[in-house]
Amino acid sequence: MKLFNVLMALLVSAALFFGLFEGGLRLIGFGPPEVNTEFDATLGWRGIPNSRIVNSGPEFDVEIELDDLGLRDDFRGEEPLAGVLGAGKTRVLFLGDSFVGGYTVRRDHLFVDVLERAWKNEGRDIEIVNAGLQGYSTDQQLLWLREHGAKFRPDLVVLFPFENDIWWNGSGDYVGEPKPRFDVEGELDPSPLTEPSPRTWFGRTAVGSLGRLFDSLPTVDVGGAEVNAEFTPRIVEPPAETAAAELVTRQLVAALADECRALDAKFAVAPIPSKAHVRRLGAGDPTEMGKMDAARPHALFVDAAKAAGAERVNLLDALVAAEKARQERGRSVYYDRDFHLNPHGNQVVARTLYDALDRLSLVPFLVDADATQRPGTAPARKGASFPAWPFWFLGLLAFLGTLYASTYEDESPRSAYLKVGGLLALVFTIALGGSALLGALPPVAGRIALAAVLIGLFTFIAYKLGDRIGTIGELLRCFALRGHWYLMPLLMVLLTVGSLLVVAASSPLVAPFIYTLF
Repeated sequence: MKLFNVLMALLVSAALFFGLFEGGLRLIGFGPPEVNTEFDATLGWRGIPNSRIVNSGPEFDVEIELDDLGLRDDFRGEEPLAGVLGAGKTRVLFLGDSFVGGYTVRRDHLFVDVLERAWKNEGRDIEIVNAGLQGYSTDQQLLWLREHGAKFRPDLVVLFPFENDIWWNGSGDYVGEPKPRFDVEGELDPSPLTEPSPRTWFGRTAVGSLGRLFDSLPTVDVGGAEVNAEFTPRIVEPPAETAAAELVTRQLVAALADECRALDAKFAVAPIPSKAHVRRLGAGDPTEMGKMDAARPHALFVDAAKAAGAERVNLLDALVAAEKARQERGRSVYYDRDFHLNPHGNQVVARTLYDALDRLSLVPFLVDADATQRPGTAPARKGASFPAWPFWFLGLLAFLGTLYASTYEDESPRSAYLKVGGLLALVFTIALGGSALLGALPPVAGRIALAAVLIGLFTFIAYKLGDRIGTIGELLRCFALRGHWYLMPLLMVLLTVGSLLVVAASSPLVAPFIYTLF
C-alpha cells in the first residue's frame, strides 16, 4: 500500500507540473494551433466540413466556420451539388489562398462577402462561391477547379494569386504537408501523396507543440546569403529553382484558362500585391546592386494572365492610392505586423472589384442605376474601441490599494495607493509593452524571444533561491515517500507561490516581472 501511495504522489506531482506548464504556455500564446483542414489525396489538404476554429493574433481575433463543403461559405445540404441555378442567376467562383478565405478577417469584413452583399442589396442575382483556403497555391486551385468546378457551373472564375504562390508552385511540400506538383511542361507528377502521420495526444498539447518554435519557411542560398524562399521571386535574376517555379506558374495560369473555357466560364486574374509592393507605392524596390524588385511577382501574374487570354483586374493602383492616404487618415490597408489585408484593405479590394467586373462586362449590368450600392467605407479595425486594460488597472488599484491600506494602518491611504499604483504601472508596462515589442518581431523570432525571457527569469529565480531549492526538494521527497499524494497539489502551489514571493521581496528590480507572472 505504501508503494502505491508513493507512486501516486509521484504521478500527481508530475501531472500537476505538466498541467501548470501546459496552462502557462497556453496563457502566453504558445497553445497548439487550431486546425480546420484534413488530408486530401489530390489537393494535399482540404477544409473540414462544418469545422469551427478561432485564429488569434495581436491584431485580429477571428472565428472561422466552414460549411457542409468545407468552404467559408453558406452551402448546406445538397444545394451546390445539384448545380441548378435559378433563371437569371449568375454564379462567380473565387479561387485563392488565405486572402480569399479570410484567415485574418471576419466574414462581414472579407471582400468576398462585402462584394456579394453589395450586389444583393442592388437586387442583382449574383452569387459568389468562396473556394479560398489558407496555404493553397495556384496548382491546388487548378486541381480544385478540375475536381469541383463542374458542380457549381460558374459563369465567371476569378483567380487571386499572391507572390508566395510562385515558390510553392514549384514544390511538392508545404512546410511538412504534402502537396501536388507540376513540372515546367505543365504535367502533374503522378506520384500519390502520402498522408502525414496523425498527431499524437502529446503533439496536440502546448508542451508537445513547442517544437514549432523552431519551424521556419525554407530558405535559398543567394550569393552566400540565406533568403526566405517565398521572397525569391522578387530577385531580378532568381535562382534556378525559383526560375523553374515561375515557368510552372505560367503553365498553371494557362491551364486554368483552358479549364474555364471547358466549363464555358469567363476567366479573370486579380493578383493581390504584397505589402512590400504597395508600401513602396507600386514601384519596385531595387536594393544593393539592384538584385530585388518587390513589383516582380505581381508583374509575372499580370503577364501570365495576358498570355493566357484572361481578363486582368488591377487591384494594385487602388491599394497604392489608399496607402498614400494612410498618413492623412491614419489607416493602412494591411495589418502592421501581419502581411494580410486588414478590414480597410478588404473594403478597397471589394470596391475595386465592383467597378472592374462591371467595366469588363464580366457580371450582369445593374438595370436601375439609382439602386447602386457600391461597397462603402471600411468598418472599424480591431482595437479602435476603448481598450479594456484601464478598467483592469483601476479595479486592481482600488482592490489592492484598499487591502494594503487596511493591512498597514501606519501607512497613509495616499501612500498606500501610490505604492500599489506604481507597482501595477510597472506590471502593466511589462505585460502590454512586452507584448507590443514581441509582436513587432517576426512570429518565430517573437516566440523565441519570449521563451528566452521566460527562461532567463526562471534561471534568475533559481539562482536567488539558492539553497532553498534543496529544502524544497527535500519537502517534496518527504511527502512523496510518505505517500501523502493527496497533499501534493496544495504543497506544490504553496511552494511555488512562496518561492516567487521570496525572490520578489529580495529583488525589487525583478519583482514587477515576477508579479506579471501572476
